[in-house]
Amino acid sequence: MADDPNKPSTSSKTEDAPLFPPAKPGKGVDYGTNNTLELLERIPSQVVDLKLDEVLTAVKEVDKLCDYPRCKTKTSLMGQDCQHCRKRFCFKHGLPEVHGCGEEIKRDERKKFLHPKPAKTIRQEEDVKHAKKRLDAKLKEMQLGRTQKATGGGSKKKNGK
Repeated sequence: MADDPNKPSTSSKTEDAPLFPPAKPGKGVDYGTNNTLELLERIPSQVVDLKLDEVLTAVKEVDKLCDYPRCKTKTSLMGQDCQHCRKRFCFKHGLPEVHGCGEEIKRDERKKFLHPKPAKTIRQEEDVKHAKKRLDAKLKEMQLGRTQKATGGGSKKKNGK
């Protein structure tokens, strides 16, 4: 009774059903949100496994849009990353006060004003950054030297000389 061949299985229903509503002619697919995590929460994990390509395409499209709700402005070329919420916004919604990070900005600025870093600490942090850059440059130089030796090491003779 459970293996009735005339009755379609539930897995074939999920494979055949479109993951997102079809696009209107001349417009892109409406995923219902600009937030990638919100988009992924709506999709069951079994469906993600079955339709991974379609889900990845949707995530790429959503990542190119402004993260402000209901804003469809593309931010792939021009946009601003918020340093507090780590989201990407168009220039219209880029200010923290506009997209909702205003209170967090106030708290951070108040903390910086009431508890400033001493000049000595700032200099030490800059010295550490400079030292890290020099170290990275030296490591990169050493790595290039190793790769050149490995590829050009066939010049020695095997005759014993």
